[in-house]
Amino acid sequence: MAIKTVLMPGLVEVSDPGNAGAVTVPAHHHAVCALTSAGVETRTLGTAAFAGQRVSLQFSVDGGNLTLTAAATVNQTGNNTLLFEAAGDEITLRASVKAGALVWRVVSNDGVALSTV
Repeated sequence: MAIKTVLMPGLVEVSDPGNAGAVTVPAHHHAVCALTSAGVETRTLGTAAFAGQRVSLQFSVDGGNLTLTAAATVNQTGNNTLLFEAAGDEITLRASVKAGALVWRVVSNDGVALSTV
């Protein structure tokens, strides 16, 4: 995992891990990650480190659809799959506690399609 820039205290920019890679949010930080695809690609997102942790995923270069599968659900419906189809799609997630476990929850969503795998 490469941390590029400290944007403000507690918020870091993390590098796009590339096709089939894992977006990693550092344990004691919130993160923003600009995603780029060169074709139809996938990514994963692990569970959060603490309640309230945030991650913003921004699809900056669209060379093909990008599907990101989260380790935990991102809403009450139980969706865990995020589909980025156009440059500019963006979603921000915040960690919450559900039944004693950390799960992601959608704070804002602009263009990202949600489903369940």
